Amino acid sequence: MKPDSFLRGTFILTAAGLVVKVLGAACRIPFTRLVGSEGVGLYQMAYPIYATLLALSASGLPVAISLLVAEKGALGDRLGARQTFFLSLILLCLLGLFLSLGLFELAPYLATEVLGDVRAYYPLVAAAPAVLVISIVSAFRGYFQGWQLMWPTALSQVVEQVVRVGTVFWAALVLLPRGVEFAAAGATFGAFTGGFGGLLVLCGVFLWFEKGAQIKHPPRKIHRAPLGGTALLLKRLFAYAFPISAGSFVLPLVQTIDTVMIPSRLRTAGYTIREATSLFGELSGMAGTLVYLPAIFTVSLANSLVPSIAAALARGNRKEIQQRVTAAMRITIILCLPAAVGLGVLATPINALLFGAPGAGLITAWLAPAAFFSGLQQTTSGALQGLGFTWLPVVSLLIGCGVKVICNYYLTVLPALGIKGAALGSVFGFLTASLLNHLALRVLIKHGGFMSSLPRPLLAATIMGAGIPNFYALLSPAGNLLATSVSVFAGGALYFAVLFLTGGLKGKGYFFH
Repeated sequence: MKPDSFLRGTFILTAAGLVVKVLGAACRIPFTRLVGSEGVGLYQMAYPIYATLLALSASGLPVAISLLVAEKGALGDRLGARQTFFLSLILLCLLGLFLSLGLFELAPYLATEVLGDVRAYYPLVAAAPAVLVISIVSAFRGYFQGWQLMWPTALSQVVEQVVRVGTVFWAALVLLPRGVEFAAAGATFGAFTGGFGGLLVLCGVFLWFEKGAQIKHPPRKIHRAPLGGTALLLKRLFAYAFPISAGSFVLPLVQTIDTVMIPSRLRTAGYTIREATSLFGELSGMAGTLVYLPAIFTVSLANSLVPSIAAALARGNRKEIQQRVTAAMRITIILCLPAAVGLGVLATPINALLFGAPGAGLITAWLAPAAFFSGLQQTTSGALQGLGFTWLPVVSLLIGCGVKVICNYYLTVLPALGIKGAALGSVFGFLTASLLNHLALRVLIKHGGFMSSLPRPLLAATIMGAGIPNFYALLSPAGNLLATSVSVFAGGALYFAVLFLTGGLKGKGYFFH
């Protein structure tokens, strides 16, 4: 089975991510209409707890699996790659089982004492088995990504979401007569049924993949790894997995701090409780939803970049590493920069179209640069993880989040800024983290950085940003829907036309190598 190039793999994962997002949105609207805000509230009470447990079990180890499998695959050690997978699978099974049983046992306490609604017990119990299943699923995905095969992950994600959406609809229609808590529990149980569907797909692909691999590359001698080898493998797995897992908690932790700090600082600045809550909702629920949408692509790029760089590192091919990093940075700039500019220019009409809240446009415009800097932060983090320096992105992100918290505290109370100060905090935070990662790459692999790739996309984005208001003004008499939609497509066409004419899309191996 031929490995996917890292950019082709990125596009495969991105396409799957978009399908999953669309299916999720298509499911959420009718589900909300059926069960109402109360049912959605019960579902949302259980989901963050489930997501936190999942971050413990299914964030660090899968990346570590992909890194080590890529390394062993590059050296032709298929038995070592298989041993890495099975050892990791056992670890994830045990960890997932422990967390599932823990959630099941603690569900009564969490519902009554923490969440304050005894009905939340049912969604919590329904979510418990999903932690085990998704943990197992993540082991298979990490294994295939280590071989630089992204389509099994993409296929399983789509199947998982289809089954999950079907379960949510079934719960809403069949269980709702028994009470909204049962409908919410059924919807939460969709995480398990969806995960199980994805697991079946991955098991089938795994059997087919291993059968084909044994025919093409039959092992000459199969023997058990010595105890010392297994211990060393465990040590390396945890050495890679622990910092990645720790890093996965940084942003949720800062989001929790934001939830407490930003409304409080707005009230200190003189806003009423209702005004502060409303402004925070515009920042986190509307502006943030739009600005961080490009993360679908950059997360996929980072996931694809890790095994690609790890394999090149194992082969000792420094030039290939530099080419991979340069290509990843270049394509991140080409896609994320126009997204930031477009969101900044069309912030008000886009918010009016999607949320019916044109007032959130100003906050979105101030937050828009974060679309660019967060993309750079994710891509450079993937490069550093592929090189084996898994702690460096965590440290950079912690420092960036520290900058964000400081900005939130001091800027939000300024009368001239208010909630815009919190938006600036996010921009400066991601800027700091991306620059620190960039400096680390320059030191480690003598990478020239992203500045050489910036001028042409910046020129094209500037021309696009100047042209979009004219498109919108010309079409605004026809209504916001048509004017906004056409302006988005026309702006994108103008951007890529300028980029093409200036030679910004040329470069051997950047897109199709």
